[in-house]
Amino acid sequence: MPKSAFYIFQPVVLKRKDHTLGLIPYGKEDRDPLPGEKIARELAEEFPLPEEDAWWTGTPRYVPVERIDSIHAYSSVRLNTALLGFLAEKHIPLHTYNYFGGYSGTYWPKEPIPNGRIQQAQFMHYAEPGKRLQLAAELLRGAFHNMHSAISREERRAGAYSDLLEDWKLQVSLLEEAGSIDTLLGIEGSVRRVYYEFLDRRLTPEFRMETRTYHPPNNPVNALISYLNSMLYAAIISELYRTQLNPLVGFLHQPGRKRFPLAWDLAEIFRPLMVEGLVISLLNKKQIKADDFEDSLNGCMLNKEGRVKVIRAFEHQLAKTIKHRELGRSVSYRRLLRLEGYKLVKHLLGDKDYVSFRIWW
Repeated sequence: MPKSAFYIFQPVVLKRKDHTLGLIPYGKEDRDPLPGEKIARELAEEFPLPEEDAWWTGTPRYVPVERIDSIHAYSSVRLNTALLGFLAEKHIPLHTYNYFGGYSGTYWPKEPIPNGRIQQAQFMHYAEPGKRLQLAAELLRGAFHNMHSAISREERRAGAYSDLLEDWKLQVSLLEEAGSIDTLLGIEGSVRRVYYEFLDRRLTPEFRMETRTYHPPNNPVNALISYLNSMLYAAIISELYRTQLNPLVGFLHQPGRKRFPLAWDLAEIFRPLMVEGLVISLLNKKQIKADDFEDSLNGCMLNKEGRVKVIRAFEHQLAKTIKHRELGRSVSYRRLLRLEGYKLVKHLLGDKDYVSFRIWW
């Protein structure tokens, strides 16, 4: 049975009900279920929900837990330790987000069978400068390749990007000479500035990023990029949980408060495909419009309707499949995230050198 992420947009009480997950609106939790709700729960237990129905719609819901890959709470949620125990038993991470849609944190269930060898090797690779630099550089090779793939594809289709390709090559040529993590991060910043110039040229005239701003985003393009970055970050955290890698130990990004460096490392590789690529598609196809954003004292942000549109588009993208060249079968974009973690595990254990994900289609 395929699983999908579950998103909560309204204040609810989240509770276990037998083998289902119950979502009950505030104020209705301390009463017996109405007949219609009981029937809905029985149907949910008997029949799996279609993927398109696994969205909060504002009425009591009972969702088969076997359909849930992870939970994303974009609104206030009440829960108890019994529910947390249920999520741990089913190995379901719970991600929370702040008012602006930014990632806040994750309830990370206990690993089913902790693998001390993997985490020991991960710590050792981080502690040895040469090994860490090797992995950090390879992560950037994948990220740079995927940026180049997008620019060169558009150059072949429409032209007018040859200057960006030349600038990109100049910046990337410095990668192999880098002798420190700080130097790599400097090169990454320069390459990404070229890529953001490409992004601005690809967007319709009504949308321009101009310059990347973060806290807070100052326009719709920056707001959309930040929102999708948070979604990709949470999706990678969910997949890392299944690989038994420790997300607190990255190789390109330093450990810090309120973030998992390893998730940021892998996000660098997939952002050209799953963030900037989706930004271009959503805006140029007018699936997201100016009225899906709102201005506040904290800058520009997606409104509720805009968030739902973006989340739906992101989930559809994660469900896309591609024929994997090495595995010889179709895998989803979501699965590509986990496979990247498995490749790191093989490298850390000395089984196979890590080669970062590169778009081949």
